[in-house]
Amino acid sequence: MLTQLESLLHQELAQHAQLVGVLEQKRGALLKADPSRVTALCAQENACVQATSELAKQRMSLVADLALLVEPGATEPMGLRDRAVRLDEPVRGRLLVLRQQLAGGMEQVRSQTSVAQRATDSLVRHMQGVVQSLAAAMADVGVYSRAGRLPAAASKMSTFSATA
Repeated sequence: MLTQLESLLHQELAQHAQLVGVLEQKRGALLKADPSRVTALCAQENACVQATSELAKQRMSLVADLALLVEPGATEPMGLRDRAVRLDEPVRGRLLVLRQQLAGGMEQVRSQTSVAQRATDSLVRHMQGVVQSLAAAMADVGVYSRAGRLPAAASKMSTFSATA
């Protein structure tokens, strides 16, 4: 059971690293405003999150099973650290190191998710500004003078093409 838990922790660490990589790519795609790449990366991100979630469920189940081995009469739930410190070396040391690495991986995911969220918010605000500017230009907002007349130098748009 302990080797299975160690293997699962290694898998979870690899999954977190993959998720961080996808989030970094997503940020780059957002900076380039590449919608097809962002969509593809969002699908990859979702798959990584689902896989990570499944691994976390398996880990929690193994930790609960480990509780019965370490302390059969335990009445309160205990985390991996609390269970690992009751084990003998070298397993205890390996589990504690993996736990610490996993916590670091989770923090990296949180950080990259926050960065991607800020980039998304920035892109949305930019696109809203572009749409407002285009709508204003197409509606001739601000073209009339205070007297309500068209200035002689004002140009009026009669057509608009949004293709690049």
